[in-house]
Amino acid sequence: MPVAVPAAFHERKFPKHADGSKPRVLYAEDSTSSRIVTTAMLTRMGLEVDAVEDGELALRQAEKQNYDVILLDIEMPVMDGVCAARGIRALGGATSKTPILALSAFLADSTELSLWRDAFDHALPKPANGNELHRAISNALDSRILVEPSKPGSLVEGLRASLPRGTWNKFIAMAAMESLHYANAAVSAFAAGDQETARRCAHALTGLARNFEAGDVEIAAMAIENDGADQASIEKLLRLANDWAQSAKP
Repeated sequence: MPVAVPAAFHERKFPKHADGSKPRVLYAEDSTSSRIVTTAMLTRMGLEVDAVEDGELALRQAEKQNYDVILLDIEMPVMDGVCAARGIRALGGATSKTPILALSAFLADSTELSLWRDAFDHALPKPANGNELHRAISNALDSRILVEPSKPGSLVEGLRASLPRGTWNKFIAMAAMESLHYANAAVSAFAAGDQETARRCAHALTGLARNFEAGDVEIAAMAIENDGADQASIEKLLRLANDWAQSAKP
């Protein structure tokens, strides 16, 4: 069934490049309904959209294809938007210069934004309407430095081999610090009696730890995700995440 998009956006199309191609956007969002609606809006604005379901897929796409703008949701399974954005920056070359926009209800809070400002050029509150998307992407395109596409290759599994040791270590440290952020959020949620938020934090942490082979953190996070948090499990998760963050410091 066609997705209804406000008529006001039909005429608000971004200009094509000099070679006749449309500006290309990479968009990652795990919610199927949000992904369909937002992709439709972006397409009506005259953009070529590659839409994926999680941060790891976004990271893979960013290595294979050059984009004018990257739009990432923050809370996604497998790899969240923050880690994906930092991974894209770590790729270097053309990809590191691509504007990255965050799309999340949490980033509407200035305190949360300050924690992740290094990963993104701009943050949009979620849900963002068409005017907000158009304005943010327009600003990003205006500041875009056109560069040659990066070379394709393996990603996540191949990062260790393909990146210089120093860059890889920094990438691991970023992931470890992000795990500590989620662990602290899970602790706060547990203290407030909010088991659902604690589970959601553990779910995000499970995927992050799995990607970067932090097996003990993954197991502890999975236990909370599956069985809920208690005092012992939440203390163990925080301790393991803190140990990972400390050991991963470059």
